[in-house]
Amino acid sequence: MSTYSVFTYGTLQVPVVMHAVTGKELKPVAATLVGYQCFKFREKTFPGIIKNSTCTIDGMLYRNIDQQTLERIDQFEDVAYERCMLDVQVGDKTEQAFVYVTRDEYRKWLSDEEWDLVEFEREHLEKYLKRIAGL
Repeated sequence: MSTYSVFTYGTLQVPVVMHAVTGKELKPVAATLVGYQCFKFREKTFPGIIKNSTCTIDGMLYRNIDQQTLERIDQFEDVAYERCMLDVQVGDKTEQAFVYVTRDEYRKWLSDEEWDLVEFEREHLEKYLKRIAGL
């Protein structure tokens, strides 16, 4: 059985959100994506990323994701994203993982404000969890 790794940089890096989406208790590890920058989507609580060679994004890497769980994540992700296989840094090692990158046609919906995990958890997490529970 094939398994996959998924790098998360937005709401899914919060284990309780990932659990709400997948129904599984997954244990992430800290990881970094080099060459991308993370921005808020206008009028949304979740972010998108675009290439920027001078930037890095800290996030979480979930390993050993089975096909069914990957499909649940795919269904959860907005149409604004494309799932891409990219290199991520875990400590001093490089691993390949799926990353949800903002599709070119949706870049115009990104604000110029960087997305902030602490702000999301403080101001939006509780309502976000209630909203996704209804999906």
